[in-house]
Amino acid sequence: MPGVVRCEHALQELNFAWRLIESTAKMVCPLEAKTILPTMKATRDGFNDLEKELVTHLVQENLAKSAQELHFKAQVIIDIVVRNLFERTADVGFLAMDEAIRDFILDPQRDPAAMVARLRAYRDKYTVYDEILVLDTDGKVLVQLDERNPIAQSHDPLIRRTLGCDTYVETFAQSDLRVSGGRSLIYSRKIAHPEHGAPIGVLCLCFPIAVEMAGVFAGLRKAGDRSVMLMLDADGAVIASSDAEHIAIGRRVPLALDGDYQMLSYAGREYFAKTCAAQDYQGYGGPGWLGHVMIPCETAFRHRHDDALSAYDAATLAGIMSHAKTFCPPLDHVTVKAEAINLSLRRVVWNGKIMSAGQDRDLLRLKSILHEISQTGDETRRLFKNSIYDLYATVISSGLQDLAFVSRLMIDLMDRSLYERANDCRWWALTPDVRRLMAARAATADAQDAKRRRLARILDDINVLYTAYSRLVIFDAGGVIVAASGLQEAGDAGNGHGDGDGIVGRAMDAALVRKTLALPDDQAYCVSPFEPTWLYGDRPTYIYCAAIREPAGSGEPGAAGEPDGIGRVVGGIGVVFDAEAEFSNMLKSSLPRQSGAFAAYADRDGRVISSTHPGYPVGSVLAPAALKEDAAAGEKAGAGAGIVVLDGSYTMIGQTMSFGYREYKNTDNYRNDVIALAGVPIGLQADGLAPGADAAAAGEIPARREQWQNGAAVHEFGIVAVDDDIYALPSSCVIEAIEANRMHAASTLKPLIVGVLNYQDADGAPSAFVPVVNLRYLMHSDARGAGEAGHSGDIIVVRHGGHMLGLLVDGLIDVLPFGEDQIEGAIRLFHSRPSYVRNLIKTADPARMMQVIDVESIVKRVFAGNAGSFGPPGAIAALAG
Repeated sequence: MPGVVRCEHALQELNFAWRLIESTAKMVCPLEAKTILPTMKATRDGFNDLEKELVTHLVQENLAKSAQELHFKAQVIIDIVVRNLFERTADVGFLAMDEAIRDFILDPQRDPAAMVARLRAYRDKYTVYDEILVLDTDGKVLVQLDERNPIAQSHDPLIRRTLGCDTYVETFAQSDLRVSGGRSLIYSRKIAHPEHGAPIGVLCLCFPIAVEMAGVFAGLRKAGDRSVMLMLDADGAVIASSDAEHIAIGRRVPLALDGDYQMLSYAGREYFAKTCAAQDYQGYGGPGWLGHVMIPCETAFRHRHDDALSAYDAATLAGIMSHAKTFCPPLDHVTVKAEAINLSLRRVVWNGKIMSAGQDRDLLRLKSILHEISQTGDETRRLFKNSIYDLYATVISSGLQDLAFVSRLMIDLMDRSLYERANDCRWWALTPDVRRLMAARAATADAQDAKRRRLARILDDINVLYTAYSRLVIFDAGGVIVAASGLQEAGDAGNGHGDGDGIVGRAMDAALVRKTLALPDDQAYCVSPFEPTWLYGDRPTYIYCAAIREPAGSGEPGAAGEPDGIGRVVGGIGVVFDAEAEFSNMLKSSLPRQSGAFAAYADRDGRVISSTHPGYPVGSVLAPAALKEDAAAGEKAGAGAGIVVLDGSYTMIGQTMSFGYREYKNTDNYRNDVIALAGVPIGLQADGLAPGADAAAAGEIPARREQWQNGAAVHEFGIVAVDDDIYALPSSCVIEAIEANRMHAASTLKPLIVGVLNYQDADGAPSAFVPVVNLRYLMHSDARGAGEAGHSGDIIVVRHGGHMLGLLVDGLIDVLPFGEDQIEGAIRLFHSRPSYVRNLIKTADPARMMQVIDVESIVKRVFAGNAGSFGPPGAIAALAG
């Protein structure tokens, strides 16, 4: 972890600097430094402890970021494939019932060329298959698509298993059905006699896992990615590899199923690795494979420099980091502890400079030591600030990276699912019985009713296998629905429509019908806009349509090979996608685990298609700020993430524009840009840093030394921050600065008096009660929130005459000398109002001027009567309310 090593080295150098300063102070000015040496040791010890804690958290967060990326990739590798293979189980079941295939097997004069043409038409739609075979019950190959590798007879055991099974059989093994020699993934299903159900053959669909995995790996690989992504079988043997030269197919690798990650040894090299099993998808768990990602340990933590926070302004950044306690508790603990040490050190240096104000030689030596302490403290502060920033950036970057991955998975799931919908409607439009029945004219009402019922049974048989659809419909060339699935169920309650047979005879959307009837061939399809339709209970969805054409060649209805699409268009088939349920399942399966996380699909204008966010239902518009510009502009395949303000909260948003799957949305003519969004709230929008929260950020205040070094009178001032202004206190009035949490609240005396101190100075005098004035209220009484004061900041204990006061300020800046020529009297504009500014100080920066606080005026405001005769310093009874 190069970044951690650099931080650790810098911290060690600072630790040495602190030891050197401490030793120098003991030798050069032991008496003067005795009051600061204990604090220096406590500071050094505190930073040492914090160093260990910071380095530990840096290591943990870098480790978590790498482990999270490995886990996500490994899970996506297997889950994406399992969802794909789930569709294959439905395909083989439906195609095994194909009437044309049954007729081909039973026909003694079968025509292999016609069947090859039909199967090729199927593969032209379902391009995921590289081979389709039809065998008889003895293993004889009746027809196959891959004519370059002819197979006459198979003795594969899968034939016997398939014939003895009433469902699909999934086989991944070497097979004589494939000439490649390696293991093949084959889905097979028994083909049954249409009348008595006896087995008459076997259908085999061959899925090219290597081709599929190459696409999955390419989608997950980033520039400079050194990880190796693998698909493994249950025994750890490699099925597919993103880098076959590194880890070849067939090799065995150790698994890393336990924990967030494991350290593994492979081929003499140490790897950071994670293995994931599939998550069941609608009851299907896949072939028992595993997703696995491993990366050499020496490169695992060489993250590409990606400052996740650099794009945000200071106010936004401060607001984001103000939620560290809830978003990253360890980071908040380090931040609070580091700030406490820094404030303590700043207070010691400030007090030391107040104590050494003047030109005494011994005090000048102490000033030199204090200067070194201040500089080293600033360096330490900057290092911890930068390290904490890097730590938080790592946490945020990890979260953004995760959301970008999630959004990519979400859109991949959608594109892959809708790819299947485009395939289904085109293939089902080629069903021989459907084409024959739609081309035939029913002479009587009974014949028309029989035709409708036969078409409805076909649609029902399909809908049972393909559950992604709410309803399937067939309409004629006039756009009138002649059959629909689900009509056999009472009241049609099974599909949730409740309109029964009333759907038959109703007209489809005219625009969709026109597009369907105009489709040029059987490879073409059209899709409705995502909008409400009565076919889906007036809810929005997509309807995929394909044209139904009369069988080629008059007098040859229902011939086995009808793939060419030649023939007059006699109607169309529409498949009504169950968008609400299907999209919801996709989003919920991808939803991040953090509290308040949400996921959504939206169009490029932000209109919601599906959402888990209760505030953004379907049809609402997701805040435009949540859509990244490149996604809204329609760029494909580019997952991105950022932090936006959504509904008043800082929210991490990952988004990816749809990029299609295979030919879907790529080489076909369909265009429909959808954005997947995944979000995790960070916390309510904040205004940034509180006034004075970082007094050191005020910067240095130059004092034009060249004018007063030649004998001019010099006055030293303690510089403090109140709200966004800088004030000066004459050092002669200041006793010391102490932490504000030593104050006791005095609620009845607010807003001017915020509390009292039970104060005892360093000389050992008896303790006295000292009132504490809210300087923010005194100097900015008209400002909003001026009367509100907590126990943060510092209290400057000042003395005037025989009385002491505490002044509550937001922060300490420095103690600086100024020449008399830089000090001017304050301008009194409103004589009726009390003024608490005595002088104005010009600095070397013409744009910067400081106000000198008039301690005497404040004493007169606080105490009644003449400030010179107030009695004992602790007389709280004399306070003026």
